[in-house]
Parts: sequence; structure tokens; C-alpha cells
Amino acid sequence: MLTSAVFASLFLLASARPWKRDLFIEPVTDCSRLPSYDNDTKMAGPWTIKVDSCYNETATGGLCSIEGFESGNDITRQREDTPNTIEHGFITIVSDNNNIKTQLRCNGLLNTIEGYVLSGPGEGALNWHALGIDHHPSTGRLVWGKPDAEPVQAYRHYHNGELVDGLFLGSNNQTNWSVHSAGRDVSITDMKPYWVPRLMIPETSIRDNEFKTLIRIDGS
Repeated sequence: MLTSAVFASLFLLASARPWKRDLFIEPVTDCSRLPSYDNDTKMAGPWTIKVDSCYNETATGGLCSIEGFESGNDITRQREDTPNTIEHGFITIVSDNNNIKTQLRCNGLLNTIEGYVLSGPGEGALNWHALGIDHHPSTGRLVWGKPDAEPVQAYRHYHNGELVDGLFLGSNNQTNWSVHSAGRDVSITDMKPYWVPRLMIPETSIRDNEFKTLIRIDGS
């Protein structure tokens, strides 16, 4: 089995060129194939997701400062008709691995990947919400609370027919991501800065100050 680091160096470079037959992915369509699956509850997890095989094109050796950093979350809108209720938000990457993490799971009853995210202000105001990809050229973010978001799922990677170590998030057979700093923005979860991952859907391209990366299920 190949390590994800070896594969990613090939996979991320190939993303800018036509699809190559020696690099391919396979969707994981059943929660039972994901880490920490419980046959009684039909749930896999919870686990975090993390930056994996991150590559910074402007740094010596491609070194990436947030390699291995895990998932957080922030909101984009609160409901206007229901006070103290959050309408939708998105999954982030924490700026420090000591910050509060956001857990994900695979719900085998609904066959969806969900995040344990904010539903309202105050400590403990968390709930499980289905996650999806906002398929808009300006974002490609991993969001919750948006019914028109494309489903997100896990994928296995292969190189020359050999299975690569790890399970990776993506959508519509795309598993390449970019990640950028949110600048001065802070998460409502812990008032700490964060990074924003976005799936490199066909309509998007890498921007200045973004890193290329894969998003891996921790423990896979």
C-alpha cells in the first residue's frame, strides 16, 4: 500500500493536466467501510478531517504550515425569522491544532456525511447536519444548511492499481482541494482565526496565497 504523501505528489501535479490512467479514485458508497463504524447505530465515526499532503507552491520544498491541521466550523448566516437559530455555515481548518475541533460522521441510515456544527449561540448549541459542496465557482466550500449543495463522500486513491493509504473527502469524483487563510475573520465557535478549504471543482482554479491539498479522514 502506498502512503498518501507519495501518491499526493503525483496526484496533485496531475490535476493540472488531462486525466492520467495511472492515477484514479474510487468512491466509498457505504458508511460501513469508513473508520469507527457501529453496526448497531449504522454510524461511522465520529472523526475529524485534516489537511493531508499539503503543498505550498511558493515555499522551498513546497512546505505547508498547516499540514495535519484538523476541522473546525463557522457560520455564514443566522435565521432572520427564528432568533438564536443558525441557518447555514461551512467547515473550516483550525489555525492551531489546539483549537476546538469539529467532528464528522457518516450516517448509514441516510447515507450522508454529517458535521457536528453550531445550531444556535451559546455553549452546547450543536447538532448533526448533512454536509455538501457549494458548487459555485467562487466557493466550492464544504457547507451545511444548504439544500442545493452537492453530496460529499469518501474516496480511495489508487496509483498504478495499488491502493493508497487513507480515505479522502470529495464530490463528483473530485478530491483535490485548495485552502487559504480567512485573514482577520474568526470562527464564532472559539473566536480564533481559521483556514478555508474548497474543493477544486471544474469551474475553479488555484488562487494566489492558496495551498493545494487533500482532505483526509483522520484515523484512515
